[in-house]
Amino acid sequence: MGGDTNIETNSLTPLLDHLQELASRLRRILFTILAFTAFFMFFGPSYISISPTRVAIPLLGVFTISKIPIVVPSFLNSFSTLALRYFITHEIPKGIAVLNVSVFDPILSSMQVSLLFSVAISMPVILTEMWKFISPALYGHEKSQLKWTIIPAFALFIIGAAFAYFVIIPVILEVVKLYMISLGIQQTLSFKSVVALIVGFLFSFGLAFELPIVMVTLTKFNFVGADVWKENWRMGILASFIIALLISPGVTGGLIETIIGLTLSGLYVAGAIISRRIAQKNAAALENHAGPEEET
Repeated sequence: MGGDTNIETNSLTPLLDHLQELASRLRRILFTILAFTAFFMFFGPSYISISPTRVAIPLLGVFTISKIPIVVPSFLNSFSTLALRYFITHEIPKGIAVLNVSVFDPILSSMQVSLLFSVAISMPVILTEMWKFISPALYGHEKSQLKWTIIPAFALFIIGAAFAYFVIIPVILEVVKLYMISLGIQQTLSFKSVVALIVGFLFSFGLAFELPIVMVTLTKFNFVGADVWKENWRMGILASFIIALLISPGVTGGLIETIIGLTLSGLYVAGAIISRRIAQKNAAALENHAGPEEET
């Protein structure tokens, strides 16, 4: 009985150690995100005037610098506040007035934008902490295979957010404006709803564009075969349009839903094609590795 207890205790000890390590790394990630969120919300840019100085930059030309940017504590002119002003100025169609409905909506919206920026800028810390947690359980070739996904994943997130900002959101707001004109109602939007729309679409499209990376990674580590993606392409496209219906505002007459559905379908097809090539490379590498062993 005593021996069984010792065995159970020894088996639980590594699990508890892993859980403690995971909790420690999650705390670091959380503290990093909170610190950057506070920075973007309570600090902003300012400038120090200096005597005009000409600076020559190779390939760009000669510039005259009369001000030096610095970061100072500022709640009313913080980075998140500047971003909100930029959103209102560049994303809202002309003729639409943005109104504040609730007392704390501007502050809560500033927190949302600060959190979005914080998650984006904290991504290297998040990936590093997660990598340090899972890397001890991986073989050398698995580590090298997984490392190559970090930069493409970050790039696809930026591309997805940019696609939402420059394509999807302007079309949505223009359609909403035309719909309000057709109804003969005052062209106004809630400040909170506009910010929630922009932040939500930037984040959701950034995540949606990670689909090819997820598919390729699952195939590369032999969790899902490449033939599975090919055989279930109909389900993949159907799921793409279902997701499009869920994340779209539903007031564009099917235009945005179609654009989102086609975009996600294209990402699925791209992921399936790349996964097939990865599977072929894995099979060729396995044959080359097995060949010398059989000769031996």
